[in-house]
Amino acid sequence: MPQSSKRRSDILIVVLSVALVAGMAVALALFFAWRRDPAAMAQGLAFHAGVAVCPPFLLVGSVGGITDSDLALILTGGTIIFANGALYAGVAAFALWILSSFGPKRRRL
Repeated sequence: MPQSSKRRSDILIVVLSVALVAGMAVALALFFAWRRDPAAMAQGLAFHAGVAVCPPFLLVGSVGGITDSDLALILTGGTIIFANGALYAGVAAFALWILSSFGPKRRRL
């Protein structure tokens, strides 16, 4: 019996919402870690680990540090947080599409 499109859209909304919030939480944690210790988070292993889980974290290199203006920090932080949330949601939507398109036919999402 095929699932209704309402059920599929409900699954999509839940998956996208969870992925968006998870991506924003990861980016927010990295941003606060960078604000606390900018020298350690802007180079080396911490920077590479941050970029691995949050690719928009590359923008940290464009901001010189905490001495920059508050507006620059707010814009950079907001961009990193929103972009990572959108990136996680996009990856989740792609994974859901793969599962629903190429998964078992009786278990289509």
